[in-house]
Order: sequence, then structure tokens, then C-alpha cells
Amino acid sequence: MQTIILAGKSGQHATVVTEAAKLSGKSVKGFLAIDDDMISIIPDCASLGKLSEFPLEEFRNHAFVVACGSNQQRKRIVELILLRGGRLESVVHPSAIISPSATIGSGSMILAGAVVGPLAVLGLSCIVNHCASVDHHCRLGDYVNVSPGARLGGAVELDDEVFLGLNASILPGTSVGAKSTIGAGAVVLSDVLPSSTMVGVPAVPVAGRP
Repeated sequence: MQTIILAGKSGQHATVVTEAAKLSGKSVKGFLAIDDDMISIIPDCASLGKLSEFPLEEFRNHAFVVACGSNQQRKRIVELILLRGGRLESVVHPSAIISPSATIGSGSMILAGAVVGPLAVLGLSCIVNHCASVDHHCRLGDYVNVSPGARLGGAVELDDEVFLGLNASILPGTSVGAKSTIGAGAVVLSDVLPSSTMVGVPAVPVAGRP
């Protein structure tokens, strides 16, 4: 049984990841909070204190899962862990369906009911949340978050740090630029520029944004 350490800003998302990790056969040693943030209570998961105070030599001895919904914060924590010699581990809930030909980047989380289709490629530390689907030939960059119920058609491309809201849909062959946010329930019909915020059906840019 592999032992992992969770790291994040609070215990909310970490609670979900902890359960998924245990159901997938992993042992969770505990949770490290970033900076001076208070640690929320995570059932059956020990508090290991703050990430900034974790002994440097211990990083090289453990696999980490960064359980943090914010793409920017998740990236910051991952970079710190890798800099200190830690390694990343992915968590896949046993009810998730992942094609044997898909590629899942290190530190990614594929949660309950999610589907990752044939020849899909996920980058570093991505989240495919509950009942979300990433269809065939999709390509996700690093630190992408696909929220519960979101749908990606075939050959969709999401660049680094894209956030896809609850039940949002991206039509096949569409690309979404880096650091863009797609609002809950939005339907994206055409390519999205980087750093855009898109809402509605069909999705349009929020006023004052690209």
C-alpha cells in the first residue's frame, strides 16, 4: 500500500481527495497546510502542520498530492514540493473510467464518476472532478480544473490553468487559452482567447475582459 501526504489550503477539497485516495488503495499519512492557514478538520486524516515547516529531508521520502481547487495556489504548492525534492502522486477514484490509452499527468486527481476518453492527455496536477468527462483526443495543460458535471467534446484543448465551471460544456475541436475561466453552465462554441472569462449559452466574454 502506497503512503501519500496531502497538501493544500484547507480541508474541504482535501476531504474529497482523502476519501478517493483511500478507496483507491492508498494510505494517507496526513495533511500539510500552506503558510499560516488554519487546517480544517479532515475525517481520519492527521494534521502534519504547515508545509513551510515540514522538514526538508522528509520531502525526498514522500509522495505528495496537492488537494487544492485553486489552479494558481495548486501550482505554487506543487512548485514548492518539487523544488524541495518531493514527488507527485495521482489519485484516481475507483469509480472513475479512464481509457487505457489516456495519459494522466503526475499529481492529477480523477474523482468519482469521471470519464477520461481514449488518447486524452492530462498535464501536471489536473483535476477532473465528480462526473466530469474528458472525451477522446482532448489535451489538458498543467493545473487545469474541470468542475463537477463539466463536459469536453472530442479533441478539445484546454491550456494551462484553465478553470471550467460546474456543468460547463466545450464543443469538439475547440481550444481555450491559458488562465481562462468558463462559468458554470456555459456552452463554448468557438475558441477562447487566453485569460478570458466566458459565461452564458452560447458563452460570451464578460464585459471588460478579453
